[in-house]
Amino acid sequence: MKRSILAACLAAGLLPVSCASESEYTATEYVVGIAVDQPGLSVMRDGRPRGFEIEIAGYIATHLGTAPEDITWVEAPPDEREELLRGGDVDFVLGAYAITAERLREIAFAGPYLVAGQDLMVRADETAVTRPEDLGGRTVCTAAGGTAAERIKRDFAADVRVTTRPDHAACVADLRAHAVDAVTADDVVLAGYAAQAPGDLRVVGHPFTRERYGVGVRKGDTDLQSGITAAIQAMIDDGAWARAARAHITSAGYTPLPAPQVYAATADPVRPADPATLDPALVRTVRELTEAANTQQWETFDSMLCPEAAQAVSSFVLQHTPQYDNHLGPELRDADYQHTTTGIAQHTPDSATFLARETFTNIPDKYRRYFTDIDYAATMTRRDGQWRMCGLSADFAES
Repeated sequence: MKRSILAACLAAGLLPVSCASESEYTATEYVVGIAVDQPGLSVMRDGRPRGFEIEIAGYIATHLGTAPEDITWVEAPPDEREELLRGGDVDFVLGAYAITAERLREIAFAGPYLVAGQDLMVRADETAVTRPEDLGGRTVCTAAGGTAAERIKRDFAADVRVTTRPDHAACVADLRAHAVDAVTADDVVLAGYAAQAPGDLRVVGHPFTRERYGVGVRKGDTDLQSGITAAIQAMIDDGAWARAARAHITSAGYTPLPAPQVYAATADPVRPADPATLDPALVRTVRELTEAANTQQWETFDSMLCPEAAQAVSSFVLQHTPQYDNHLGPELRDADYQHTTTGIAQHTPDSATFLARETFTNIPDKYRRYFTDIDYAATMTRRDGQWRMCGLSADFAES
C-alpha cells in the first residue's frame, strides 16, 4: 500500500494526521486509526495504545503478515473517521465504530467484532435508577456530538434533563461530583470507566440498544475488508478474542455479549442446498429444533444439543428471547418471536449448517434498536447416528 507519511514520523507511537507529506513509500505496515480515550477498549498508557481494540488490531496485522509493532497508530476522532479512510490517511479504523446504514453509504466495514448496547452508569449507592425510564426528572450526561441522551429523552423519559460535556471522562467527573445523576454511552465504554473507580461507580447492566462494532475500511477495498474479517473470525475461533475480552473489558460486573457472527469473511458463505439432497434425519432434527424454540419447549430443545455446547447455546438463545429479558420494561410482556429456517447445507455425511431468522412482534418502538431481527447460523454434527446442534452464532439481520 502507498501511504504519505514523513519518515521521521514513522518512529512515533501515535501520529497526528499532520505528519503526512507528499512523498510516498510502499508500506509493509498498516496505518490504523484508533480512539485514545476509551478505557478497556483503547487508551494511551506510557506512550503506547492499550486495550481490547488494540489487541484486535494487532491480531489483524499478524494475520495479514505484519508484526503488531510495525503498526503506525493515528488518533481518529469520531467526526473525522470517514474522511481519514476516504483520503487514504489510514488503512483501517477501530474505536467503538458502530456499523450503521448511514456509514455504509460512505465506507465499508469488516466484522463485526463486538456487540455492545447503550446503557447507564450511576454512582454505586444509587438504587432508584435501574433502566432509562427511571431518569424522569433526573439529569443524564453524554459526550458532545452524540445522540445517546436525546434517545432517552425521546423514547424513555421525556422530562429527563440532558447535559453534554466534551467527552465521557468529563461526564464521569460530573457523576462523581454529584452534578449529574447518570452517564449514558455504550455499556462497554461505561464499564471501562467504572473499572477505574471500583466501589464508586457501576454500570446499571440493562442495555436498551444493540450496536455492532466493526473495523472501518475504505469503500471498495474488498481484499482488505475480507482479510480483516477473516482475521476476526480466526481470533474468535482460536480463543484469542475471549482472552482479550477477559483481560480488558470483562470488569466492574460487566460481561460482554458472546462473540458475534462474523460475515463477509474470505471463506465461502453457507449456501443452502436443495432439500431433496439432504439427509432426511437432518431435516427432521432442524424442524424439531425450530419448533421447540418457537414453543419454548426448552427441555426438548436442550435434548438435541451436544452436551459440551448445551449451556452456552441455551444461554445464547434465552438472551435473545424477549420473555426472558427481565431487565427491560414491563411493556415487553406481550412481546413474541418466531424462528424460521432459511436454509440447510450439508457439508459431509456427519456435518451440516442451518440458517434461521428470528423476527419479533409486539415490540414497543423504543426497544426496536434492541430487538432487531436476528440471523442465526447453527452447526450440526451427527453422533452415533443422531444429529445434534453443537454451535450457534448470530448477528443482526441486514433488513
